[in-house]
Amino acid sequence: GMRFFVPILFALCCAAWSAPPASAQSDAAVHRQFVTVCPASQADSVPPAPDHPDCQQVPRWTIDPQGRHLWAYFTLTLDEVPANRPLGLSVSAKASSHAYLNGVKIGENGQPADDRRAEKPGKMDVIFPVPADLLHPGDNALAVRMSSHSGWLTLSSPVHRVALDGYQSPQYRMLNWYWPSFLTFGAFILGALYFLRTASLGRQCVPSLLLALMSTAAALQLLVEVSRGLLDYNYPIHDLRLIAIAGLSATFGLTLATFVIWRFRPAIKWWLVGGAAACTVAALVLPSGFDAKSGLALLAPPLFATGVALSAVRTRLVDALVFAGCLLLFASINLFAAGQFLDRYFYFAIAALMLFLFIQQADAFAREESSRQQEQSRADRLQYVIDRIETSDAVTFLSVRDMGRTHRISSQDIAYIKGAGDFVELVLTSGETHLHSATLNDLEDELPAYFLRVHRSYIANSKLIESLQRNASGTGELRLHSNHALPVSRRIMPKIKAALQ
Repeated sequence: GMRFFVPILFALCCAAWSAPPASAQSDAAVHRQFVTVCPASQADSVPPAPDHPDCQQVPRWTIDPQGRHLWAYFTLTLDEVPANRPLGLSVSAKASSHAYLNGVKIGENGQPADDRRAEKPGKMDVIFPVPADLLHPGDNALAVRMSSHSGWLTLSSPVHRVALDGYQSPQYRMLNWYWPSFLTFGAFILGALYFLRTASLGRQCVPSLLLALMSTAAALQLLVEVSRGLLDYNYPIHDLRLIAIAGLSATFGLTLATFVIWRFRPAIKWWLVGGAAACTVAALVLPSGFDAKSGLALLAPPLFATGVALSAVRTRLVDALVFAGCLLLFASINLFAAGQFLDRYFYFAIAALMLFLFIQQADAFAREESSRQQEQSRADRLQYVIDRIETSDAVTFLSVRDMGRTHRISSQDIAYIKGAGDFVELVLTSGETHLHSATLNDLEDELPAYFLRVHRSYIANSKLIESLQRNASGTGELRLHSNHALPVSRRIMPKIKAALQ
């Protein structure tokens, strides 16, 4: 398991790392670290001078138009005006916006306003064409009027990007960033279909359903993530997108933890699933930002599951260590690539993790099939014996040497036989016992068909069976007319019960 998982995960992450970082914040025009933010009014037709008493200098990443109507004043510094290529002002923000470059209006995205009724929501990602003759070397004044009164969430960083660079569709820029991750979509769909199929065949139904749910959650999360590059949506929809990503992250994390719990600690699974669910809820509630919520929802449940796997090391050393190692590796990628984990590495890590789980489940299916075939073979042999019981009245005599005397014992007088190492103990209906130099396997072939192997250490005379009682553990107790009680193994129990009906 682990020797396949690590190199595959490493290769997939290298592929993700090598893809072009199209959404990086490096701009052709260098922004100064701080911008001036001033209150705006619907009466403003041009950017007013940034000398209002309420104007303030803020870091670029803290601009917040949510529930406000404001002007943001940027300074774009150019060494020279780029020639021979179209330029555009890219604005990615949860806001409606109008943009002015050196006092000239260059674009509208919705209608910023003082309140929700007057505002017309703009697109989440937009690019305004910039005429080259509006730019000059040195400092250029950029003013962006924004408001954000719609939506359901209050984001910690509602303005993602304001940049002057080459003119291209914002959706193209997003897709250029996300497309390597989209390569994993087919693997998630195939995984979901495969595990649904195995669950429908009754092969480890619950683990298969959990793996199908994990694959489906990853596929849906990828679609929602990439939707920003596929759909040109208004900014309120972005709230729904963030809620969906956080919910699917939590679904994946909790399902992964449940799968590990089901595999290693089934005796107390519901208590542990409750603990994993509590970790997932805390991950969604405690952080303020939605990226943090989604990232922590993918981190806390797998770490909880790591502890569950390690707790099973005493009984299942190899499997538990392999699972714990894989989960820790997954969590490490989340921690050390936190800035890009949800966008790119998450899906490659999940593809590798699903491949690892596929290998583990395939191995479990093979073991289950082998066990089922062996059990079926034993059941068929037992059924053959049971079918002969009603018509078989054969009598066999055993010659038993005991205390220097040889006893000729009829099989009809034997109540049951108990294994005793290289000998067997013959218990007669009269209560007498005799030690006989033979094995239970030998006597199974020698005695008539109405003698049944009900346990690895017992053979019973089925003609003397009085009752069969099933225990809560699945084993049973066979009572004979001779007032003897014999244990019945769990696997033989259904056949004995059917034979007595």
